[in-house]
Amino acid sequence: MKKAFYPELLWVLCALVAAGIGWLLVRRGATPNDRAAVEKALREVQPADVESLTVYPLVAGAGPTRPYQVREAARLRRLVPALRQLRPVAAADSAAFQPLLEATLVVRLAAAPAEAWQLHSRTLVFRLATSGQGEVAQLAQTNYFYHATALSRGLWQLRDSLARP
Repeated sequence: MKKAFYPELLWVLCALVAAGIGWLLVRRGATPNDRAAVEKALREVQPADVESLTVYPLVAGAGPTRPYQVREAARLRRLVPALRQLRPVAAADSAAFQPLLEATLVVRLAAAPAEAWQLHSRTLVFRLATSGQGEVAQLAQTNYFYHATALSRGLWQLRDSLARP
C-alpha cells in the first residue's frame, strides 16, 4: 500500500499558520483606540505622560503651514492642561454642524501611561476644526467631537511664537 503525500495541502496549511501569526502581531496596532479609553487618558494626562505634540496645519493662515512639534517640557506643561479640558460636543450629529478642518494634531504618549489607560496605540490623532459652536477637535477615524477652544488657542500661540525670528 502506497501512502499519498499532498505538498499543496502542506503549503496551504503553512500559509494559514503564517496569516494567523501575522494577524495576531498586527491586530492591536490596527485597532483604533476606544473612545472611553481616550477620554480617560485625556482626563488623567500629565505633562510627563506626553512625549510630543505635532501639529500639521491644513489652512494657510498668519503662521507657517509646515508641521511643528513640541517636545520641550516647559511648552508641554502649557499645552497639556488644554488637553484635559476637551469635553464632548453634543450637537455633532446635527446636519447643521459643519466644521471647517484647520489642522491635524498628533499626541504621542509615553508607553507606560498608554498601556495603563488600555490604549491600543500610543498615538492619539485629532482633527482641529472651526464650527458654529467654536473650536472643536475630532477624534480621528471617529465621529466624536470635543470643545477645544483652549487647545486651539494654545497651539496657535505656539505656532506664532515659533514663527518669530
